[in-house]
Amino acid sequence: MKKIIAILWLPKLLVITLLFISCGNSDTGQNKAVDTTPTEEKQAAETKVTDIAYIRLDSVIQKYDYYHELKREFEQKAKKKNDEFMSKMNALQADAKVFQEKYQKMLLTNSEAEEQSQRLQQRENDLRNVEYPKMMQELSEEETVMGRKVLDAIQVYVEKYNIEKKYSLILNAATIMVGAPSMDITSEILGGLNQEYIANKTKK
Repeated sequence: MKKIIAILWLPKLLVITLLFISCGNSDTGQNKAVDTTPTEEKQAAETKVTDIAYIRLDSVIQKYDYYHELKREFEQKAKKKNDEFMSKMNALQADAKVFQEKYQKMLLTNSEAEEQSQRLQQRENDLRNVEYPKMMQELSEEETVMGRKVLDAIQVYVEKYNIEKKYSLILNAATIMVGAPSMDITSEILGGLNQEYIANKTKK
């Protein structure tokens, strides 16, 4: 009977989507003079470099204390599930060895041998095709939830941060080919996130 090797899942690098925050000020509607400037030219003239910033989101996540807390929790759950699966697998192998010894010594009737063999095969099939896929599916779902929690925490913090800063755009650096260092607010965001995380942990 072939041995099943369960692979302990390690968190994959989170797939990061575009983080886009718009924070424009509305026009009051006063002094409605006729403006003949084309819309695109007008928007370009009104947009200032200082109104745009970007975040190296992968760096933020890798150094975000909240992410590492969730990662540790996930790894503990993954190890527990993996150990439980391997315990069942080892028990199956032990029972199969006992059966093989009894069969070789002819301590079983043909009907008993056939019945026990079928039970062992059914246990192996359940482990291979039911329990193992179920375990991996549960871990995959937990991984997805972990990623959403991290991104949501970052999104909420950046929105609060931008109430004061009032950037027109805050972009994920993954979508930018070239960006001025002065527009990089990664350190600022990361520092604020970790301070907020520590403060929330202290309150608990």
